[in-house]
Amino acid sequence: MVTGIDVPLEAAIAGWLAALVLGVFIGRAWKIPRHTSLSDPLSGLFSPETLETAIESTRRRTGDRASARAVLHARLDQIAMLRSGRNAEAREAVLDHVAAVMKASIRRDDRLARVAGDGFTIVMSGADERAAKSAADRLRRALAQIRLPQFGSDNAFTASFGVAAGRADEMGDTLMRRALAALDAAQKAESDHVVAASEIEEVIYLPAPEPSTNAA
Repeated sequence: MVTGIDVPLEAAIAGWLAALVLGVFIGRAWKIPRHTSLSDPLSGLFSPETLETAIESTRRRTGDRASARAVLHARLDQIAMLRSGRNAEAREAVLDHVAAVMKASIRRDDRLARVAGDGFTIVMSGADERAAKSAADRLRRALAQIRLPQFGSDNAFTASFGVAAGRADEMGDTLMRRALAALDAAQKAESDHVVAASEIEEVIYLPAPEPSTNAA
């Protein structure tokens, strides 16, 4: 009887131990955030140096795309079927339908035009060779969905594509010629095929072999 309150010894000891445990727990909890921030592998993700590098990389890629241009030449693989046994009016209706499908499958700013020989040309601004090949593959898939009664429900339309890409200030005629050469290579390879100009130019412009040292 010291304070006028009778506290059993066991209860006092239990209270003291509880206070001790609580104090240790609070002390550890206070240290954890500071320790975690030092060892967090993502702590430098948004540092000025990291952000500056990411922004510069994005700016460079955007600038490269803006200064690029691609040309796609396409020719239907069913040209012979279109020209044989069909009057000119029916053939033009088919080609107009194909052009509409292709127009719906490209970007709004891309330019599509009919060319002589029942072919099509697409000019894509801000597109490199990879983007142009992806567009050609998308167009091939769209054309494969066309079914016209006059050609039978089992006859899908297919097209071969030649693709060339370069800088926007490159001469248009140069890109056109490269894309036409790639189209010729695509049609010689197989129907429903896409060839990029760089693929055939890597073979054409390989350096000449060194002269043999064993030549007499």
